Amino acid sequence: MGGLTSFTSHIIREQLECFPQYETELTAIIDRLVDLLPLARAHYYHPSQQGSWSIKKVLPVICSDLNYSELEGVQDGNMAMVSFQEAIHPDCTPERKDEIYQELDKYCQLNTLAMVRI
Repeated sequence: MGGLTSFTSHIIREQLECFPQYETELTAIIDRLVDLLPLARAHYYHPSQQGSWSIKKVLPVICSDLNYSELEGVQDGNMAMVSFQEAIHPDCTPERKDEIYQELDKYCQLNTLAMVRI
């Protein structure tokens, strides 16, 4: 495993420490992870990717109808992390927290759809 698959596996293993009661379920997820990057690199490349295999570079080439820039608020992973930190801060108002969670939900929906379509 490499890249995103290794990262995902690492995060799930951290969750095992916090939620040992879900060991069977979380371990089953780890066992099903497959790194598709080697397959993609071996069989597909478009110059518009500009040497990158980031979803932000690949998506516009393969699925031009999906666009992160059309999202309100959260448009990438860094923004998602910053927004989440804001949402869990004690000074965040309930209204702002709800707004952030809606933005994060839309971002995650697009990310999931992008991976399915790619």
